[in-house]
Amino acid sequence: MKMINTIFKDIDHIKSYSFNNGENIIKTNNGQYIVKEKIGNKKELYSYLRNRNFTNFLDLKNDDVYEIYPYKEDNINKPDKAIDLVYILCMLHIKTTTYKEINLDRIKEVYESFNTELNDLYNYYYNIQDYIESKVYMAPAEYLLIRNISTIYEMLNISKKNIDKWYKIKEKQNKERVVLLHNNISINNFIDAEEKVLKNWDSSTKDWVVYDFYNFYRNDYKYLEFSSLFEIYQKKYKYTEEEYLLFKALVFKIWKVKLNSSNYDNCVKVNDLIIYIEKTKKLLSKNNQKEQETNKDKFK
Repeated sequence: MKMINTIFKDIDHIKSYSFNNGENIIKTNNGQYIVKEKIGNKKELYSYLRNRNFTNFLDLKNDDVYEIYPYKEDNINKPDKAIDLVYILCMLHIKTTTYKEINLDRIKEVYESFNTELNDLYNYYYNIQDYIESKVYMAPAEYLLIRNISTIYEMLNISKKNIDKWYKIKEKQNKERVVLLHNNISINNFIDAEEKVLKNWDSSTKDWVVYDFYNFYRNDYKYLEFSSLFEIYQKKYKYTEEEYLLFKALVFKIWKVKLNSSNYDNCVKVNDLIIYIEKTKKLLSKNNQKEQETNKDKFK
């Protein structure tokens, strides 16, 4: 990347620059800007969003090499900001929803890849369990992990059941709905000021709607209470049966906790996973309760 002090030499006089949340912030006589290397052609993306009457994104200034945006600050606390973000996310999905023919090859590829990941996770935790249980003395993180190993397997089993159900439904469908995904939803990528805007659209793509809220949850699960946020989202943009199954398969598919030589780091990693498991169960508890009640009614 060019030296920061040369980027604006023909545009504005630079007063100062800083680095915040992975972004270069340039302060000039005429305001503040975000400067980042250009990835893809955002003009086509923003034109599409405008045609869909969605304008909640930062205006892009022209440059051959860089993306230059006005920098806007907000002072909203995270819970309130998250609610506004959910409403903007719903609007994005509602206004960009389209339907297309199902590609069965892609469905099969996603399903097989998902199962490969699950099998890898099962084997990984089985091996960790065998290793830890063979030790005479466990480290604190190892003890914490073993105490929760059955819950880890439970999460993977739930993920497996839901991806299997999802696949059976998708095999029989002819059409499916897709939306424009921001694909990196997080509190840090949302500005809640006079204008509420999403930023950092580098990963945007057309795909299944569940990925946006899933990414939001994975990015910010430690900082926000997601049960109410998910309820708000579902009231505005309700998942279909197969979308909800895919969402559950994704959120219950936990990650590998890779232990190293640091007891402190290992305890933090295991604790983060336990927090994620607890919050995931809470996130979907109301929906699961409704499903159980519906199933009971079927057998009366």
